[in-house]
Amino acid sequence: MSTAGIPIKLLYEAESMKITVEMKNGETYRGMLLGAEDTMNLTLSDVVRTARNGQVSKLPSVYLRGGNVRFVALPNLLKSSPVFKKVAVMKKKMEQSESGPGKRKRE
Repeated sequence: MSTAGIPIKLLYEAESMKITVEMKNGETYRGMLLGAEDTMNLTLSDVVRTARNGQVSKLPSVYLRGGNVRFVALPNLLKSSPVFKKVAVMKKKMEQSESGPGKRKRE
């Protein structure tokens, strides 16, 4: 069982989908996610790279180092991902345990 957090698990769910990645240096990459690692290293194919100056280039594949990723834009389709259902269940359990018998509600 993986000990990866929710964001990493969402990346795994996005494999074989088109994503957009912005790097810390300002470059953006849009392509098909072939693979993701726990370190957020990403492999993309059929990539369109946009440099900071706006220059666009097409690349067959890229490997992006996770430490240089600023953010990842995932498809809206992932809103119904099983990962989010697990989070909702965990949140509900936490709320119930906080307001259980003998505990005062915070005001």
